[in-house]
Amino acid sequence: MDSKVLRQNLAALLQPYAGMLGAWVLAFVFFRLVLVIATWGFHGDATSGLMLRSFLYGLRFDFAMATLLLAPFALWRVWRPEMARAERRVFLGLFAIVALFTLFTLTSEVEYYKEFQVRLGPLVLEYFGKPEDNRTVIGMIWHGYPVVRWTLFCVLVWAGFLWLIRRIVRRDTAGTTWPARLIATIVLAAFTAIVSRGGIQRTPLRWGDAYFSQNTYANHMAGNGAYLMMVTLRNHKKSSLSNDWRRSLPATNAVAIAREITLLPGDTLYDAAKYPLLRRSPANAVPLPRRPRHVVVVMMESFSARFCGATGAKFGATPNYDELARHGVLFDRAFSISTHTAQGVFGTLCSFPNLPEFDGIMKHPLGNQPFRSLPAVLEEKGFTNVFLYNGHFSWDNKEGFFRQQGVHHYVGRSDYVNPTFIDPDWGVSDFDVFMRALEEFDGLAKTDKPFLGLILTLSNHAPFNLPKVEGLEPITEGGAQNKRLNGVHYADWAVGQFMQRARTKAWFNDTLFVFVGDHGFGIPPVLTRAGLLHQHVPLLFYAPSILGDTGEVRHVTASQLDILPSIVGIMGVDGLHQSFGRNLFALPPGDPGHAYVKGSGSSIAGYIEGNEILTVLPNKPAMLQTIDLGFPPSASEDQAAEKPQRAAEMERRLKALIVTGLNALKEHRAGVE
Repeated sequence: MDSKVLRQNLAALLQPYAGMLGAWVLAFVFFRLVLVIATWGFHGDATSGLMLRSFLYGLRFDFAMATLLLAPFALWRVWRPEMARAERRVFLGLFAIVALFTLFTLTSEVEYYKEFQVRLGPLVLEYFGKPEDNRTVIGMIWHGYPVVRWTLFCVLVWAGFLWLIRRIVRRDTAGTTWPARLIATIVLAAFTAIVSRGGIQRTPLRWGDAYFSQNTYANHMAGNGAYLMMVTLRNHKKSSLSNDWRRSLPATNAVAIAREITLLPGDTLYDAAKYPLLRRSPANAVPLPRRPRHVVVVMMESFSARFCGATGAKFGATPNYDELARHGVLFDRAFSISTHTAQGVFGTLCSFPNLPEFDGIMKHPLGNQPFRSLPAVLEEKGFTNVFLYNGHFSWDNKEGFFRQQGVHHYVGRSDYVNPTFIDPDWGVSDFDVFMRALEEFDGLAKTDKPFLGLILTLSNHAPFNLPKVEGLEPITEGGAQNKRLNGVHYADWAVGQFMQRARTKAWFNDTLFVFVGDHGFGIPPVLTRAGLLHQHVPLLFYAPSILGDTGEVRHVTASQLDILPSIVGIMGVDGLHQSFGRNLFALPPGDPGHAYVKGSGSSIAGYIEGNEILTVLPNKPAMLQTIDLGFPPSASEDQAAEKPQRAAEMERRLKALIVTGLNALKEHRAGVE
């Protein structure tokens, strides 16, 4: 075929698509403008320049949604260049229906945002359920909002939209050849795949990509209501697991039990009728001669207690961490809330459990709410903060999520100047992260504000592409675990370099350091059906000039959920928080401690109290076991039948935490601005 003819054929096939795409994007921009005008009272300190950026960021969502809407119609037109009258009517009718539903969604969002100050999402679906509830909701909408006015507006815009693009939609492409149609199909498929995921990038477009500034309103306006609603519907009721859990215990009972096992003496509930655990803890709960001014939280990739000398391992992989533990307060029976980094970071900084069906909460639409995170609580007390990481913060929607949780400054893969080592997959080395952290902390310490430093390491991760370090001898006695051991060994070396330099800083003696593994890793044996060794991590609080220099190992059961309230307690801060954990330094005498665990992607949840663990799968018998975390570790046979009262008590506590968490999450009560 003549190349000129081929190009003409391609142009004839793709021009209508380009016209429809442009029309849809303009429609989305128009509705964003309508939304801004109608809700401008919520703009806060957003400037016109910031709102312009909001519109520009929003184009990613607009183009993504437009390509998804047009894909089936574009392919229809490519392969049916000439339609009979009946087929044309079907085509136009379906296009008109899709357009009406989309524009109606955007129209309804105006009053929705006025009411809830959030874009369309899971909360919409929470209002509908039983037929009688639906009638109530529909009646409330009809009587409480200008339904007729907005319906007329929607119909008018819809009619105008169809009239403007009628010629493009109807245009025939008769005479085009099958090679041209095949090439056009490939072009359309590739374009749709790229644009619908937000461009050529590692991760697909997520709601967190709209969070580009510190102004929540501007961030909200950068979204696209139709896109967010589509994502919500796509994720809605993929499984009924969370609903099964919610039915396992009445909500009021769940809250009462959750409060019983979580609240400590002196804790004061705030708006108890609405929020399950929102409270203030007494500022003097941890008696200390003086309080730290700054806080540094180091979340270490795959830093398992099973390979850590301070918690009993004999490999010699963690001499620096072990030395810190000899001068700090170590909890050797601590557990991550789950088995992936995203959940570990979430649990550590938000003190909220990893719930069934919500392993990816930072990417899930329901994660788009203000948790009472550690950065948010401390920010209200005048703290600045910085979050440092080896790789891209877009991974797991970290930046998008934590911008809403009060983190303002990020140092990620592209922000390091002349790093000593770069892994092509994961980014710079832990050493580079720690050295940059020292620079950042020096700068923050020069201000008149206390700071919160957050460090997430990554070098101890497969494929363990580690930099060569002079004098750091490889460990060879671990057999199949040698790579993992050397990853831990390098991570420990980097911590040693960091702390060695930190001790020379003026801010060191005024700083509380907290070191915790984001999770462990799967190593034999599989301890209980929760795979407990995967979540056994060391937890260390280190501030020799404040907590004491003699060192202490505490054997109470601890959790990442306990880190936030413990830090708040040590700092002497009476900030409002909704932790699902407790202040480990204020536990009543004899309290064995407890922890909640649920592996990523697993339906099995576990509740640990002292040396006992109860694991539950919805609608299945619970299993109670006694555990020994020594070397080697062990677990007893199921003791639920022998100890029915104990099993029932622990099962109620486990279900109470899950049901309370699920209800708070789904009803947008996980936190409060």
